[in-house]
Amino acid sequence: MQAILLFIMMELKSLYNPNDRIILWRNTIQLFHESNKPKFAGPFKVSGFNYVIEKQCVSSDGGKYPTPDITASSSDGVAILELTTDNSKSKKYNLEKYESISTRHLHNHGLKKHDNKVPDVLSSRLKYLDDGNYCQLIVQKELEIRKIECIKNQKLSEALKDSEGIDLSKVPSIPITLIPEMHDKKQELRRGLVEIIMQIFNPMCKGKTAAQMVEEGMERLYDKVDSVLTTQLTEVVAKEMDLLVNGELKDYLTKKDAFYITTEKFKVHHKTLESINYTLKNWAGISTQSTLDDF
Repeated sequence: MQAILLFIMMELKSLYNPNDRIILWRNTIQLFHESNKPKFAGPFKVSGFNYVIEKQCVSSDGGKYPTPDITASSSDGVAILELTTDNSKSKKYNLEKYESISTRHLHNHGLKKHDNKVPDVLSSRLKYLDDGNYCQLIVQKELEIRKIECIKNQKLSEALKDSEGIDLSKVPSIPITLIPEMHDKKQELRRGLVEIIMQIFNPMCKGKTAAQMVEEGMERLYDKVDSVLTTQLTEVVAKEMDLLVNGELKDYLTKKDAFYITTEKFKVHHKTLESINYTLKNWAGISTQSTLDDF
C-alpha cells in the first residue's frame, strides 16, 4: 500500500506544472499571508490588510460597479490590485477606474470601511509593462516593486520596501490550482484539475464532488470569493468531469450521487496508474514526453 501511495504522489508531481496565471496568483496572494516554516510575512499581512477576491464594489463614478481582482483594507487604508499575465497592453485604464471605488462601502464584503479615502491602486505582473502612475509588483521570482512613490499609505509603503528582493520561490507556496476566472479557460481549468482527479485513485479516497474539487483547488481563496463565482466554476468543473467519465476515463471513473468515484473495473496497479497519468496529461494539454524514468 505504501508503494502505491508513493507512486500516486510521484504521478501528482509529474501531472501538475503551474501555468503563468497560477504562478501570478500564488505569488501575489503570498504577500497577504505569513508562515512559520520558513519564517515569512508578506507586506500586506505586515500592514494589517484583509482581502477579498473579485467582489463587486460600489463606485462614486456614475453608479458603476467595478470588480477588482483583489480588494483589501486595513485600519490605515485600502488597496486595490489588478493581476494580469497580458504583457501586450497597459492596465492604466483599469487602474484609473479603481480609484473611484467607494471605500465607505467595503463593510459589505467584511472589510474595514473608510470615509472619503482614495484607495492605493496597484498592478501585479510577472514581467514589467508600464501601467501609468501606479505602483507595480513584479512577482515572477524575486519581488520587484516599481513606482512605490505612488503608494499613499505609509505603513504599506514601508512594508513593501522591506519586502523588495524576497525570493518568492523560497517562501511557502499557496497551493491553489484553480481561480474563478478559469471558468472560461478550458485548458487552464483542466490543468488545475488533474492533481485533484488523480487523488480519486488513492485507495483511501471515497470520491469527490465537483463542489469539493473547486474548494480544494481554490484552497484558502475559497472563502474570499463570491459564492456566485464559485457556483459558476463548480458548474463548469462538473461539465468537464462528466465529459471525462463518459470519454477518456470511462473505464476508470464514474459518477454516483454527484460523486466522481473509481469504477469496479479499476484496480490499483502501477501500470494502470501510469495509463491514467498519460491520459490526463493529454486531456489537459500537458506534455507527455516525460516518463516514470524521469523520476
